[in-house]
Amino acid sequence: MPLSTSGRFIVDARGRRVRLAGVNWYGAHEDLGVAPGLDRTDRRALARRIAGHGFNSVRLPFSLWMTEQTAPVPDRYLTANPDLAGATPMQVYDACVQALTGEGLIVIPNCHILDPGWCCSDDDGNGLWYNSRWPARKFFAAWQDMAARYRANPLVAAMDIMNEPRRTTVGWRVLTPTWGTRPKTDIAAMCTTAGNLIHEISPDVLIICEGLSYAADLTGVARYPVRLERPGRVVYSMHDYSWFHPAGQPRQAYLDQMRRNGGYILTEQIAPLWIGEFGNDARSLANFAPGPAVWWNNFEAWLTGNDVDWCWWALNPTQPKGTIPVANRHRSDWGDPEPWGLLAPDWQGVANPGVLDLLKSMIPPHTGPGII
Repeated sequence: MPLSTSGRFIVDARGRRVRLAGVNWYGAHEDLGVAPGLDRTDRRALARRIAGHGFNSVRLPFSLWMTEQTAPVPDRYLTANPDLAGATPMQVYDACVQALTGEGLIVIPNCHILDPGWCCSDDDGNGLWYNSRWPARKFFAAWQDMAARYRANPLVAAMDIMNEPRRTTVGWRVLTPTWGTRPKTDIAAMCTTAGNLIHEISPDVLIICEGLSYAADLTGVARYPVRLERPGRVVYSMHDYSWFHPAGQPRQAYLDQMRRNGGYILTEQIAPLWIGEFGNDARSLANFAPGPAVWWNNFEAWLTGNDVDWCWWALNPTQPKGTIPVANRHRSDWGDPEPWGLLAPDWQGVANPGVLDLLKSMIPPHTGPGII
């Protein structure tokens, strides 16, 4: 450490490529402010398990609501971590960060949502960095607090500023995020402000900027790149799922779409590009099979062909209690199965070794500084 950027690559302090290849451990952003799994396995053992499978990073979502909670997390959600009894949600989050980085894993905090709950939908009122309950100043202050909390931990090496910008309602107004225009909706300007504020406190962390339309659209970067006061620290992020594409999309059409929407950032050596979320139903290898699994095969071809950094959704075999904010629609109960999770329901074994093997094959980088 520290990491920085060199053209399209993330590099270490010696200038050698570091390919982020990780998993999302989600749930701290939802209704209860605590990630699932802490009732099933010791957090340090979980961190060892993640590292032992070959991953080098963990994206760890949070909500603004979670950062302000002072009531302890109920003990029943922490039964496998009794030393955390009486801890607040933020203290539990801190303990998870410490456990993960203690095993050498890079941790990437992500402001996944403002209000607590499942993300994301067009009617959850959380598509920008502010809404009627959370002014922008609280968003920026929370990021400065995150920077201060982890300033002494170099493995908290990147911060994913805002999850999946999308159309939202603030008060009575429907607002659509923009890139480089219209200050009240400008995601590029927001990332610039947040990044510079974070760097005032923790100058070495990477600033991850997600695209528009649920992190699927980075076309605006060509004209309006994010320029921080501290150079060499911007990473762009896309998400990709099957529903982002037409059913049965031909391979070339898929590759063209990904190039237009953000892949050009790599080919034109503008900056690194990280797929912060992608996933599929991990219960059957048929969902990854050559031929029938059209989206997966297209995605895998694009990712491997371009040697892209990535983070699988999700590690979790079980879900938290989740409600869609504002709309107040029930999404999940604590302990519900997560069909896309890599781990077995006990949080110790592997759900589908074949899927894990597929991901492991995508971990080693093939291009970049220091790669032979």
